[in-house]
Amino acid sequence: NLSRKSCYFALCGIQLVEALLLVCGDKGLFYQPRGIVEQCCHFYCDYYDLENYCNT
Repeated sequence: NLSRKSCYFALCGIQLVEALLLVCGDKGLFYQPRGIVEQCCHFYCDYYDLENYCNT
């Protein structure tokens, strides 16, 4: 369960997509081909990192 607390997660594949959909909600996702896998799968990211990949 993701919250606005500074909890860090290693998210890959479908878990990463589901986390983005949860965080972004109706705003949708901002397509950026590079960066998110390196940040969230190879390392760790938190709620605020995921928010950076949402549409504004």
